[in-house]
Amino acid sequence: MTYNTEKMHTMNTRSTHTIGRSLRNLILFSWILGFAVWGSSQTNFTLYNLNETAQAHYLNPAFRTKAKVYVSFPLGYQSFGVSNSGFTLNHLLQTRAQDDSLVLNPGLTMSKMAKLNYLNGESTNEIFAFAFGVKDNYFSFGVTNKFHSSLVYPKDLFVFGFEGNGKSLLGQRASLDGMGFNLLSYVEYAVGYNRKVNEKLTVGGRMKLLSGIANVHMEKSELGITTDAESFALTIDGSAAVNTSGIKPFYDSLTPSNYNPSKKAYNFSNRGFALDLGVNYELTEKIRLSASVVDLGSIQWKTENANFKTNNVNYTFNGVYINDFLNDSTSTFEDKLTDTLETIFSQQEDASSYRTGLYTRFYLGGNYAFHKSFNVGATLFNEIFNSKYRAGLLLSANVKVNNWFAATVNYSMYARSFTNMGVGFTIKAGPIQWFAISDNVLGFVFPQASKNFHFSTGLNLLIGNTDKQKESKAKFD
Repeated sequence: MTYNTEKMHTMNTRSTHTIGRSLRNLILFSWILGFAVWGSSQTNFTLYNLNETAQAHYLNPAFRTKAKVYVSFPLGYQSFGVSNSGFTLNHLLQTRAQDDSLVLNPGLTMSKMAKLNYLNGESTNEIFAFAFGVKDNYFSFGVTNKFHSSLVYPKDLFVFGFEGNGKSLLGQRASLDGMGFNLLSYVEYAVGYNRKVNEKLTVGGRMKLLSGIANVHMEKSELGITTDAESFALTIDGSAAVNTSGIKPFYDSLTPSNYNPSKKAYNFSNRGFALDLGVNYELTEKIRLSASVVDLGSIQWKTENANFKTNNVNYTFNGVYINDFLNDSTSTFEDKLTDTLETIFSQQEDASSYRTGLYTRFYLGGNYAFHKSFNVGATLFNEIFNSKYRAGLLLSANVKVNNWFAATVNYSMYARSFTNMGVGFTIKAGPIQWFAISDNVLGFVFPQASKNFHFSTGLNLLIGNTDKQKESKAKFD
C-alpha cells in the first residue's frame, strides 16, 4: 500500500485523539465497574495472628482452637475485600480550586503505576465447618466457597489512553503485554488433621477436594502498538490465548432456559485437589515460629469450556488517502479498517480441557512474648499465581484477656501500599464466639486514599477446652 505522509499524518492525528477519548472513557468505566462488581478479601493478614479464632487454621493448619468441639454457624465466616496496586482515587481525580469540581490528573496517576498493575478481588464464604480434639489430636472438616479475580493492566495502556500515540509513545512500542483478566470460582471440601507432637512442636495439614464452578484463564497475552516517528504508521504485534469454563452458557443462545450453574458446586465435573501444610514451633519460652503453605493444588476444567487463541500478528497500518476518505468515508472504513481488524484478530475456538493452578500462598511468622497475655509479631506473606509473585509484610501487636477477649493491631505493606492499618478482635460469651477483622481499617475511613479494602466476620460455637495441663513457664497461651 502506498501512502502520502502529510495526508496520513492528518488522518492519524485525528484518529489518535479519537482513540485517546475512547480509551479514557473505557479506563474510567473499568475502574468503576471493578469496585462495583468485585466485592471480594485481600490476604487476611490479621487472621494469622488472631489464633483464638477457629478459622485461623485456614491460613496455617498447625493452628488450633482450645475448644474440644467447634462448630461454625451457617454462613459463619465471611470475608470480602479488594486491592489495587496501581493508584488510588485521589491520584486519579483531583479537586479543582476554582469550583471544587473533580478533574482527571493523568500525570499523577501514571507516575504511581508500575509496568504491570493488579486489581485483585477475593471472597471466602464458609458454608459449614466443625472440628474436635482428642488428646493431642485435632480433626476438622469444612465446606467453603471461594472466589478470586485479578485484572492485570499495564501502565502503557493508560499512557496510550491519556496521551494518545503522538507524545511519549511516538516512535516507541506501547507495551500491553500481560494485560488480561483471570477469574477462579470453586467450592472446597476439606479434611484436616493437627497433632501436638510435643510441648514445643505442632504440625497440621488439610486435604481438599475441589469442585470448579467457573474460570477465566489468560494463558498468553502479548500485544504492542508502535507508531513510526516519521510516517505515523501504526504497527500492531502480538498474540493471545484465553481459556474459559462455565462462562459460555451466559452468552450462548443455545443454553437451556433452566440452566443451573450451582450444581457444579457439588458434582465435581471440574475436579481438583489441593493441600495445606503448617507447622508451629515454640523455640523458647518467649519466641514462637510458624510457617505454612496454603492452596497448593490445581483444578482440571472439563465442562462448558470455550477456549480462544488469536493468530500471531505483526501488521502495519499505513493510513488511508484523505481524498478517498472524503469521497466515501463509510466504504473506506468498512473495506480497509474493519476488514483489517477482522484479519488481524481472527481467532480459533475449541472446547478442550485444561488445568489451572490455585492462588498458592506462603506464610512465615515469628512472635515474641513479653507476657502471657501480650506478644508482638512479624509475618511475611508470599503469593504465586500464573507464574507471578507478590509479597507482603505485617508487623503486629497481640493481646489476650483470659478466654473471653483477644485482639490484634497491625501495620502491613502490600500491593505497593504502605498505609495499611489492620485491626481484629474476638469476643466469647459463653459458648458463642464472635470475631471481626479488617486488614486495613483506613480503607473505610479514607476510601479515596486507600488501595486495599477488607472485612471479615464470623460466629462460632465453642464447647469445652482441650487444655487440661497445668500452667507452665511458657509465655504463649
